[in-house]
Amino acid sequence: MAALGAVVLTACTSHSAVAGNSAKIYYSDARYIQLIEPQNSGISVEENQLMTGSYGEKKFSGESWMLLNDTTVHMMLFSSMGNTIAELVYTKDSLAFNSKWMNAEKMKPEYIIADIQFCYYPASVLQKNFDAAGFTFAESQDGDALHRTLFDGKTAILKMEKRGNKIVLQNLLRHYSYQIESEIKE
Repeated sequence: MAALGAVVLTACTSHSAVAGNSAKIYYSDARYIQLIEPQNSGISVEENQLMTGSYGEKKFSGESWMLLNDTTVHMMLFSSMGNTIAELVYTKDSLAFNSKWMNAEKMKPEYIIADIQFCYYPASVLQKNFDAAGFTFAESQDGDALHRTLFDGKTAILKMEKRGNKIVLQNLLRHYSYQIESEIKE
């Protein structure tokens, strides 16, 4: 999501695709993780969302739709008029980003997927992935708030808090943050 604020709008269609399991996510300057394949998620989420965030001095907001299950991570971003701005799809075999408005070369969709996984995937699945890369992952519950932190040594580099229908993610190393607010279904 960080890249959303830093992207230059273009008039042409932009597309990026890579093999999903080959993407390296550098959460620090020296260490990286691999994306977790969707079949290891153990979750099922389909919801409309409001996203807001910042990257340095730039701010962004928009509507989104997200589908997370054991085969796919699928996200669509919409303008305030309901037009599709971008679409991101991650499966076992591929990771694709499509947009008529954003430069896919600058988006780094693998980082968006990694942040989604950090926010939504079960701690046990994340723990295994981060341990293998030499990071320290911590999760705690404080009343109705779930907290997650990723450390490189003693330095916190990523924090997430989930409270009710809101998730706030902060990347302390790369200086971006965003909030995802899910639509409440009555």
